[in-house]
Amino acid sequence: MKEKFKSFGIPLVLIILFIGALFLHQLLQVKEQPQPDWSRSIPLNYTSEERPVIFNGDKALFLASNGKITGFTFGGSLDSTSETTLDTSVTRGHPFWTDGTKVIQIKDDKLISSENNEVMTIAEEATGTSAAMNFVYFWNKENLFSLNPTDLSTKEVFSFSNEILDVYIGNSGSAVVQVKIDDGHSHLYYMDDTLQVVKNPFAIVNTATNHHINGLTFTAENNQLTLLYNEEMRAQGTLSYKIFKLQTPMDEIGSSILKPTKIDFMNEMSGSKLQSPRTAQLLSINGEKSILFTSEGHRVGDDNAISLYVAPFSDSNQLTAAPVSTTKHFTYSPLQLTNKNIAWLDYDGDTYELFGASQDAQVIADSIEWSKRSVKEAVNNSVLMIFSSLITIMVSFYWVLPSLFLLILLYIFKPNIFEKEEINWVEYASIIMFLVMPITFITKAMGDYFYFAAPEYLMFSGSEYIVLLVISAISSLLWKVGRDPDWGTFGGVFYFMGIYILLYATLIGPYIFNLF
Repeated sequence: MKEKFKSFGIPLVLIILFIGALFLHQLLQVKEQPQPDWSRSIPLNYTSEERPVIFNGDKALFLASNGKITGFTFGGSLDSTSETTLDTSVTRGHPFWTDGTKVIQIKDDKLISSENNEVMTIAEEATGTSAAMNFVYFWNKENLFSLNPTDLSTKEVFSFSNEILDVYIGNSGSAVVQVKIDDGHSHLYYMDDTLQVVKNPFAIVNTATNHHINGLTFTAENNQLTLLYNEEMRAQGTLSYKIFKLQTPMDEIGSSILKPTKIDFMNEMSGSKLQSPRTAQLLSINGEKSILFTSEGHRVGDDNAISLYVAPFSDSNQLTAAPVSTTKHFTYSPLQLTNKNIAWLDYDGDTYELFGASQDAQVIADSIEWSKRSVKEAVNNSVLMIFSSLITIMVSFYWVLPSLFLLILLYIFKPNIFEKEEINWVEYASIIMFLVMPITFITKAMGDYFYFAAPEYLMFSGSEYIVLLVISAISSLLWKVGRDPDWGTFGGVFYFMGIYILLYATLIGPYIFNLF
């Protein structure tokens, strides 16, 4: 029993300790903020099986789903100070406007207002509507109208030469109007806050089924129009997303068709390029012009998640972005609640849940406390990373081949060598040959993901070789102590290689491959 413990018990204890260190590291990581200025993601007590239609009002956030509208008013600390519910259904796919009592929306191709169970028809025919905090625009084919949500008075703004597809409203009431050219393209027109439309378009965007614009955001300040739009493309069954930028002086809008520039984003945490950025929002955070957008997650356990990022805006076509969410699923509809608070919907495949993040010091402090949710996340991440390390074991099999080849050749041509009871030179030579093999792989193993995910005690200068030296020393000690003399040369060599591979897979293996 004592011999078995020396042979297998001690290595097993070390492996368990390494796995424990992995779990402890993940337990500490789930307390880490996505970046120093932002809290961890905070659930805001709203879930829905149906994707809500969102209206970010002047004083509250409203979400319409399942035949009702739920309104949230948030304080500076992101705590919900009040919640209201309106038993009013909103037509799916159509925006709406509400102040908590009155609801303006399109229903049955009519623009209506409902309040206290009383319904008033504003326009008998409406093909679309767009709403912001204090502004509502609607249109009937090529005719654009403005609506005062307070007294429900309407005003015809402009008649375009073709059908209006959408209207994107800025903070001051200015707007960008998307007008159909043909089945695959649209023009963009600019309208200022006095409802004056520039008569000539300034851009052309794609509107085909498999390649189309999917959201737009803009600012008009310092005599400069800056516009970002999201583009979605489907090719061979795969969706991809891009963000494009348009810029022009205000007095030159409509003088020519602008050429869009694609914006790329680099994740400042991992140094890697963010893939398929989408749902861009231009906004001001602490007085700094920024882009809030979603893209593929880079963290452990993200499992193809779409995470939320923020990037300081500049004239460059390559921006550095940092994550501001710690949710693990698909992020939809990011928006700014206040200067320090943002919110979004997280979809886990079954339900939509409302989350928020804040730059408020008290919210940050509360968010980094351990909870059942965070401990569960740490356990889940640890399990996923252990499974990822199985790939490391599979990859390491080729390390065995040179030693195995040597042993087979000697067994064929000099079998008498293996009849000696003590450890012979063949066993030492096979082990030394095996120890050379991980060195050929270590620079590939410790790539961008390793330095992004691994704990600091594995990332010091020269760690890639010192860690291998430590594993080699521990494996040699365990081999000396635990090797059974009755195993022979083959058994001794494979015992050493097995211990080495398991120690390697549990110490640094979880940080080499990110399968999830």
